[in-house]
Amino acid sequence: MQESSEQTVPIVVVGAGPVGLVAALAARHADLPVIVVEKAAEDDPRSGSRATYLFRESLDFLEGIAPGVAKELVALSGQWGALRTTYRGKTVYTKTFVPAPPGAFGVSVQQPEQEKVLRKRCIEEGVQFRWSDGVTDAKTDSLGVTLTLESGNRLHALYVVAADGARSAVRSSLGGMDLEGERSETGFIIVDAEASDQFAPELNERAFHYNHPAVGGRNVLIVPFGGGLRIDLQCFPEDDIERLQTPQELKKWVSAVAGEKYADKIIWSSTYRFNRSVASNFTDRYRRVLLAGEAAHLFPPFGGGRGLNSGIPDAVLGVEAIAEAIRAVNSESAEQLIDAVAKERRSAALANRKEASKALVRMEARTVFRRLQRFSAASLAPWWKACGIWLDRSPTGGSIRPVTTRSRF
Repeated sequence: MQESSEQTVPIVVVGAGPVGLVAALAARHADLPVIVVEKAAEDDPRSGSRATYLFRESLDFLEGIAPGVAKELVALSGQWGALRTTYRGKTVYTKTFVPAPPGAFGVSVQQPEQEKVLRKRCIEEGVQFRWSDGVTDAKTDSLGVTLTLESGNRLHALYVVAADGARSAVRSSLGGMDLEGERSETGFIIVDAEASDQFAPELNERAFHYNHPAVGGRNVLIVPFGGGLRIDLQCFPEDDIERLQTPQELKKWVSAVAGEKYADKIIWSSTYRFNRSVASNFTDRYRRVLLAGEAAHLFPPFGGGRGLNSGIPDAVLGVEAIAEAIRAVNSESAEQLIDAVAKERRSAALANRKEASKALVRMEARTVFRRLQRFSAASLAPWWKACGIWLDRSPTGGSIRPVTTRSRF
């Protein structure tokens, strides 16, 4: 859809990633017309597993706005049957889950596969898309939002959900909503490896390794997803990350931590830093724009799955508030509704940032006290289960699940 005329709609969603697609489905569930604006082309390939894990709460949000979507995601997912944590090569904690229906606790699905399911449903629900036409400017006033697109066209909306990622053009244009926080000095390498055998035991287990001896004492997280493994290597500050990401080095350390059969099964790799940033405000001065997902907060994929699993409630609860605001009897009531959800979502994001920061401190263990704490827990874990649980949960900050919202759960 590429009209040259100006158009006014109740909601425009900027960004066609999973959070933007969820926002669009929430709008259609509220029986509101919606346009999704996306900078990338419709057929641009999406590489890498990216955000893989959706907790049960996130699936419940999706089922609330698009019944049947969770079932499709479950069919594509890998199921964890166990957790395992090691310290210097020795197992210090294991947990086997009781048999449960697929998806009972959540699903592990590559982000591109999630997007295919959500996009298909959006089309079925009548969501309109503008591909290859990103936002270059956004302006708000008491009546709504005007978006200027790369094509030169403009869109007028009563409300906008900005789900256009860490470099959000909407957030940058409006000002007053800057990301605030820190990024670690420690780098991470993330690898996707295709499964050689769909029944391999490692595909049933999430494993975290402290000071893995096969990679010089670096920490390693291995997470199964539908069709393969996601492997995160926590590098040392002094590491040459580019060297460790060369094909030869990738094969070497992936083989060491996951097994030689995965040396030639690497299908994607990337690097990242441990970001813990939250926007200073989740809405603009006129209460016409709501930030969602990485436009609102940046959390590491290594650290509890907080990014996407808080982005989904950002989208659903934000659109619910917008739908109520559209029906409000006056502008003051409408502004209060938007302001309330913006504050709630920011409060949840700050709680997630706090937990993510705890995770980094525990994983890096830079002080003598922290290293002694970890060593002591590992030494006591065979006799005191609580120590093993503490070690297992430390990479998530201590809370096993991300904070999604303060009112619903």
